[in-house]
Amino acid sequence: MKRLTMIAASLLLLGGVASAQQSKTDETLEFRPHWSLNVQGGVAHTRGESEFSTLLSPAAQLSATYRFHHAMGVRFGLGGWQGKGAALLPEGYKGYAYQFAQLNADYILDLAGVFGGFNHKRVVSPYLLAGVAAGYGFNNAQAAPYKDQLEYYWDSKLFAPVGRAGLGVDFRLGECVSLGIEGNANILSDKFNSKKAENVDWQFNVLAGLSFRFGKNTRPSKAYAEKVAAEEAAAAAAAAAAKAEAERLAAEKAAAEKAAAEKAAREKAEAERLAAEKAAAERAAKAAENSDNVFFTIGSTYIRKAEDEKLVKLADWMKANPDFNVSLVGYADKETGTPKGNEKLSAARAKVVKDRLVKLGVEESRIMTAYKGDTVQPFAENAKNRVVMCTLE
Repeated sequence: MKRLTMIAASLLLLGGVASAQQSKTDETLEFRPHWSLNVQGGVAHTRGESEFSTLLSPAAQLSATYRFHHAMGVRFGLGGWQGKGAALLPEGYKGYAYQFAQLNADYILDLAGVFGGFNHKRVVSPYLLAGVAAGYGFNNAQAAPYKDQLEYYWDSKLFAPVGRAGLGVDFRLGECVSLGIEGNANILSDKFNSKKAENVDWQFNVLAGLSFRFGKNTRPSKAYAEKVAAEEAAAAAAAAAAKAEAERLAAEKAAAEKAAAEKAAREKAEAERLAAEKAAAERAAKAAENSDNVFFTIGSTYIRKAEDEKLVKLADWMKANPDFNVSLVGYADKETGTPKGNEKLSAARAKVVKDRLVKLGVEESRIMTAYKGDTVQPFAENAKNRVVMCTLE
């Protein structure tokens, strides 16, 4: 017991001295709650009357720790392995071993965090723990030969509540890995080692192992962000006050410039409107001047020489003016033929005119066709309604 106490005190002193020398973390960061996995192994000592070495046994613990505060956390785990006892026989103490396991729930207090504040790069962190556990003993067969000397002998299983306390030190090895050394004491039922002692039994553990943290233990500091925001707001207010006067002086000049610019813009817009109207009128005049009609004989789609000369002229003009398209609308006179036949005839007339323009070098995409049959008669003179009207656009 004295040896374990001296070891634990040394660990605490080492951790306290080392952590006191470490500076506080970057103020731009703050603590982030996180989980870690802890794997520990070591040696256990069950207190008894026999020699110290006789009552030593292996121990292990697997646990998960949740740090909800930079100086506090909770740990849940499964620990145990082996306990030992010794029966007093006429020839002396006779040792025996048994297995046990316990589900632990511990409260962790980080002493470096309490006294030194949060530091996510702290190398040495001593801590205290206190908790409870549910203990389960089993496989006590080695004690069976001595059960007459063991007033609290149990054979197959033993359930018992456990109280726990201890201390340890974590040494940071990397971003998410640390090495831990821990000593803890477990207060158990007087029946734990099968011997009646009129008081509780004790088992002491010295464990070492690794902890693996899941995720970062830092995040951007809200307090720092608020501080920076306040400083920036103050600077912005001062700058705004200095800027206000300059803006007031510039406002009058800007107003005068704006009025002048608006006047110039109105004048420019009016000039552009007039120019656009003029251009549109000129374009319409060009289109009207160069548009033409191709006339056909009764019931025919044949383009006569005089009408073909119109198309040659139209094609040459369109090639020289590529921004114009042409709309071809075919008609038939109402006085001859039938409505159905005239519809087909007007469509055929529009097609032959289109084909001729394409052959003369006008892109097909610039030619739009339609036909009206005899439903519309554009001219009063019946013979003129045998026509394809070529309208430039």
